[in-house]
Amino acid sequence: AIGGIFALWLRDMNFSISAGVGFIALFGVAVLNGIVLIAEFKRLEKEGITDITERELKGLHTRLRPVIITATVASLGFLPMALSVSAGAEVQKPLATVVIGGLITATFLTLVILPVFYIFFSTRSFRPTFKRKYAKALTLVLFLIMSSSGFSKTNAQEVKVFDLKQAIQMALDSNLSVRSSVYAVDVQKTLKGAAWNIPKTSVEGQYGQFNSYSKDNSFTVLQSFAFPTLYMNQSKLASANVKGSELKLMSSQLEIATLVKQIYREFAYLQSKRKLFVWQDSLYSGFLRAAELRMKVGETNRLELISARSQCMETKNQVQQINADLVNWIQKLQTLLNTGSAILPADSVLVRFDFVPTVDDASLLQTPSVMHEQQQIEVSHLESKVEQSQLLPDLSIGYYNQTILGSQEVNGVPRTFGPNDRFSGIQVGVSIPLFFGSYAANIKAAKMKEKVTQVNSENYIKSVSGTYRSLLGDFAKYAKSLDYYEKQAIPEADAIIDQSTKSYRAGAMDYMDYIQNLSRTLSIKLNYLDALNSYNQTIINIEYITGKTF
Repeated sequence: AIGGIFALWLRDMNFSISAGVGFIALFGVAVLNGIVLIAEFKRLEKEGITDITERELKGLHTRLRPVIITATVASLGFLPMALSVSAGAEVQKPLATVVIGGLITATFLTLVILPVFYIFFSTRSFRPTFKRKYAKALTLVLFLIMSSSGFSKTNAQEVKVFDLKQAIQMALDSNLSVRSSVYAVDVQKTLKGAAWNIPKTSVEGQYGQFNSYSKDNSFTVLQSFAFPTLYMNQSKLASANVKGSELKLMSSQLEIATLVKQIYREFAYLQSKRKLFVWQDSLYSGFLRAAELRMKVGETNRLELISARSQCMETKNQVQQINADLVNWIQKLQTLLNTGSAILPADSVLVRFDFVPTVDDASLLQTPSVMHEQQQIEVSHLESKVEQSQLLPDLSIGYYNQTILGSQEVNGVPRTFGPNDRFSGIQVGVSIPLFFGSYAANIKAAKMKEKVTQVNSENYIKSVSGTYRSLLGDFAKYAKSLDYYEKQAIPEADAIIDQSTKSYRAGAMDYMDYIQNLSRTLSIKLNYLDALNSYNQTIINIEYITGKTF
């Protein structure tokens, strides 16, 4: 199987019906070669060769040629089919490829692995122990060897197990939202180079009678640019936008890390809840068996049996629902991690985490989301300064060079100038906005936007502070609830279920009282899991508010 699959992979072929037929033919030849070799070992054993090593060496020497010839003839017979390009080749090639590739590894198996296993199986002192204890283990080992060689790649998908830190790191590296924020930072860094957006240089030329009857030529190079203050403000604005995009990236990373935490802990909550229902199912199953026995001996009526069966089926249904929820949460986690691989969180038990919150409003101002809101104030302020800079005059500087053909009087002396005599000069200009109504409107709008951004930032900070204090209140509430469950309710629930089970089995408790006690115990344990999950989720939300990623 290993050689056949490897040959299909080398030739980039998919598994098909014809390839399956090839595997059947391959197995036949491989088994035939093995039988030929093992039969020779048995024949030599009957002839009196008791040393197993000597028997194998002689058997290999005798049967080497038949084994090689059998594999070679079969391979050469299928070679034209493997190389065929005519009609029907799409059916012939997979079959022949499987047989040829498989016979290569099968021959190695027959001549090397099979003799080793023959010694392993034929050791008389080891055989009885092996048959009793190690047969299943060896079968599993052989299957794992085949799986690691490529068989499992076509039939099963490797499951990746990871802890919370690994999951967060995977999300930060692969999540599409984070990746988009990274690209946004690159965009702003690139746009920073466009802050000094000096206009294009103008080059103009003339030819004709623009000086006199003679045809002269001239060229002019002109460069205009805004007042330097505008470029400095645009550069500051670009730097502020870069910083804002970096803070947005940090905020996006924090949001994704928080979502991963929430899903990871929710999965552990569902796992713990599932274990609780499985435990309940075992209790109700025992209750059902006891009810059936009591029904047979006439110690109870049919109502008890129906009630026990109903409770047992209800519990199994709840387990199935939780299993479906677990699959959904795994899919959500796969989406966050941006992976198509099968994944599984390492933590399957919900535990209480030690956490000591601190009330410090100043620390909230250093979180990425709050810093991003404050950075928007700086951005809007610089946008206003850029608009104000638009009112400053634009400057221009130029150079011209031309001919003046003909006679010209220079200092009272007539001179004649030809094509090689050129005249040049420099020109400087200033552009002043005379109609600045649109500029004033843009400046006013920018200042209003600055006020809006400042109000939004103040509102956001107050909202974050209020949410943080509310979360601290929830944390204290759930912490007290957990203390009650862990110190009193859970131990009492365990004692109730233990005593109730013993009393019911001894016939000292009615089945209605037993079911009632089971329901009360389950309700206590479920409420404890709900409180524990709410406690952990509150901690995650507090960590998000305070800017803690890991």
